[in-house]
Amino acid sequence: MIKAACPDSTRQHSFSRYRNALLLSIFCAAALYVSSLFMDDAESILQAMGELSVTGWGAILALSLANYLLRYWRWQRYIQVLSGIQLSHRFHLTCYLAGFALTTTPGKAGEATRSIYLHQRGIGWNQSLSAFFVERLLDLFAILLLSLAALKAFPDYNWIGYITASLVALVLWALHSRLLRKILQRLSQASRPKLSSASSRLSALLQSSGTLLKPRLLSGGMLLGLISWGGEGAALYLILQELGAPVSLNLAIGIYGVGILAGALSFIPGGLGSTEAVMALMLVASGVDSATAIAATLLCRIATLWFAVLIGLVAMAVITTRTAQKAIN
Repeated sequence: MIKAACPDSTRQHSFSRYRNALLLSIFCAAALYVSSLFMDDAESILQAMGELSVTGWGAILALSLANYLLRYWRWQRYIQVLSGIQLSHRFHLTCYLAGFALTTTPGKAGEATRSIYLHQRGIGWNQSLSAFFVERLLDLFAILLLSLAALKAFPDYNWIGYITASLVALVLWALHSRLLRKILQRLSQASRPKLSSASSRLSALLQSSGTLLKPRLLSGGMLLGLISWGGEGAALYLILQELGAPVSLNLAIGIYGVGILAGALSFIPGGLGSTEAVMALMLVASGVDSATAIAATLLCRIATLWFAVLIGLVAMAVITTRTAQKAIN
């Protein structure tokens, strides 16, 4: 087993650095969700939220857990391919989940924390960043495909699909562009140290990422992305069914997907506000009354985004506790 190379204080610094941002995002989310109650009939919204049964909660949380585990399965495979290191699932899964603690903070801090943990076990920064890059790319493409039913039903939102498709195409071009690689290679030989270093790192990132986009890994990664994110879209469908809203499974998954894409394109951490707004508006346009639409949206976000943050915080606490125990021993 490869031992940690970085001091334990690095882990604590990583969380403390983004702690205020995390607390701010939680405060903003709470303010957003409370204010949404007063945009309509607060009593009707709360009553609709109360209609979700214990069994319903169990089902949607199970779908969220399935999403996290499938994405971890893909992630650990990517890390193994790039590094050749097989970490124990107990440790690696905990590290992966710990990244969710900072999902709603700027700068993809969750990935930075995960990379720190893995670096201490011999995983290079470039390797974990490449895995993260490809993971996000495939997720974006998978969610776009899942969104097609909703985009077809609501042409006014097609711009979200066009922008997302353009971004995916641009990234794929960059990963396979010989011209870009030649440019980066020349820049890496520049006299300016910062420019040379940044160009070399970007070139290495593109090369490692390209390794993960070979046919077998690409098809497997895409399939897992479709299943995992489709499961969270199905969670919205189950919520709507329990709340008595007549929305089909395909449309519910599509609306969830469009909401996630809108949140990603807004560049707001966690898509707070933008995701909720788009999901609620599309549900209303689908014939769901506004109170039920808002209730379903809030329940869905609690069961997906905020459930992930909670699990991440628990996983981070577990890692911190294990580190403290090893230090004592």
